Amino acid sequence: MSRLKRRPVALGILLYSVGNEVILKGGSVPRLGAKVYDEELNHVGYVSNVFGPVDSHFVAIKLTTNKQYSQDSKFYTME
Repeated sequence: MSRLKRRPVALGILLYSVGNEVILKGGSVPRLGAKVYDEELNHVGYVSNVFGPVDSHFVAIKLTTNKQYSQDSKFYTME
């Protein structure tokens, strides 16, 4: 039997950072509570909200780390 392998899927690019929450310009539409990873694929938080129009949505991420991210940082989920 083959083993399923998980691969990163682009979640979005950071637009704003407020406290321990960041807002991304969405790429793929994630499920609420999905784990979120940074560009080095370190687990950094989870999806707390998805909002806006379907074809141009935003994703709110609750960070579980104190690391600061710059604007245009990319985030991922695993598929």
